[in-house]
Amino acid sequence: MRLSCEVIRDLLPLYYDKVCSKESSLLIEEHLAECIQCVEELQKLKMNLENPAISDEKIKVVENISAKWKRDKRVSFLKGSMLVSALAAIICFITYNVIGAKVLPDGTLVEPFALIPIGYLFVFVFIISLICNFVFLKKYKINTK
Repeated sequence: MRLSCEVIRDLLPLYYDKVCSKESSLLIEEHLAECIQCVEELQKLKMNLENPAISDEKIKVVENISAKWKRDKRVSFLKGSMLVSALAAIICFITYNVIGAKVLPDGTLVEPFALIPIGYLFVFVFIISLICNFVFLKKYKINTK
């Protein structure tokens, strides 16, 4: 069975990767024994896959994108931690004031005291995140100059 060069060229990547069936491999090998153009096409395919032509400019562009993505990821994390910790602190203090304190009939004082240290803990996390954000942005501005 004689196949056209177009069909063989479509099958060459599969043949090169050795993922086509035995029958297809035999057909391709028979065709390659007779067709020099398809043999050259297979050689081009081997060259392109084994030694891809990537310029230094393309590598630098990808490295710059990667560095920017990593930096943006860190900045986003710091901003997110600042926002979450600030909101959590505000919620803790508001909840403490809304719930309030009450005295039970047996004279026991009941108040959600745990919300105060938790709120201050979130304020501390907010301050640390704020400092880290300023340091990180300052460091990035120095590196870009």
